[in-house]
Amino acid sequence: MLQIFLNERSFEDAVCDRNVAKNRLKALTGAIRAISARSPQFVLNGSCSLAEINLSGNWSLAAIRNDYDCADESIYLKTVQDRFPFGQALTELKGQAFQNLEYRIPLNAACGAGTEAIGLGLAHYFDCLALSLTSHDFWHARLIALTKSALNSEGEVEEQSVVAKNAATEDGISHHVDVIVSAPFIESGVQLWQERTALFPHLEFIPRTRAQIEGMPQGHPCLAPVFEKLLGLESAVAAWHRQETNHPIYPFGVNGESRTRRGLTAFQDNSGTIRYFEDHAKFTPDEGRIHFILLSEPQRHALVGHVGRKLGIG
Repeated sequence: MLQIFLNERSFEDAVCDRNVAKNRLKALTGAIRAISARSPQFVLNGSCSLAEINLSGNWSLAAIRNDYDCADESIYLKTVQDRFPFGQALTELKGQAFQNLEYRIPLNAACGAGTEAIGLGLAHYFDCLALSLTSHDFWHARLIALTKSALNSEGEVEEQSVVAKNAATEDGISHHVDVIVSAPFIESGVQLWQERTALFPHLEFIPRTRAQIEGMPQGHPCLAPVFEKLLGLESAVAAWHRQETNHPIYPFGVNGESRTRRGLTAFQDNSGTIRYFEDHAKFTPDEGRIHFILLSEPQRHALVGHVGRKLGIG
């Protein structure tokens, strides 16, 4: 799982014009989208929630994202909100990585001089990528120098100059493409079915879906969109399982079925029990649908009951 660390030092305290804050929001969203395009199951670790990020001293992300010209960004960021373990993951990682260890911005830096840099430090320690706001030219750098302080075996502090990989825009993400693990390449539905357990550990498939998935040969127009939707469903259900929220936050639209069409969603599960798979996500082409239900036992997971054309039309 790809780990990305927000650079909390780039959260701005100085005030700015609202349009400047909007541009910072758009740059952040573009960078996250670029990461997701290459590694859909990434985890974005931060010291606070997305809404609490200070785009400037007078504008939080929550205050800006509902502007009419930020609607697209707002909708997208809601789909990745579950990527934030908030303080939990950062605290756990800090407990491991930062024992007797500290990272600071060098004293001669143009921004944040001398301050502790947790996100950048974690990015260096785990050889991952830090994601910064475009709040200062300094945070556009693809490599950011840090001073690493650690206790040696004799209990003395040793300092070392290191660099953390950093990006603040979509172009910056492209520069660090080698750090970002791409999604597995799936050549056919047969391969997708064979590797389903490894690819989707929080999804289970009823027997009828095997023929539907294996029926997509190499080059089938629905193979890529089905794979993408299943990856998104896996990510949402995994976060639901991990964070114990009331319901998953899906990276795409999920709808129920009308009463008149409910009967079309009745299928036997792996034990022969009839269940109604009313929740569904759309994919194109061919008016595609993936129908599923959420289950809590023995652990939270989704049971997939249909992968194919819209039910009732062939």
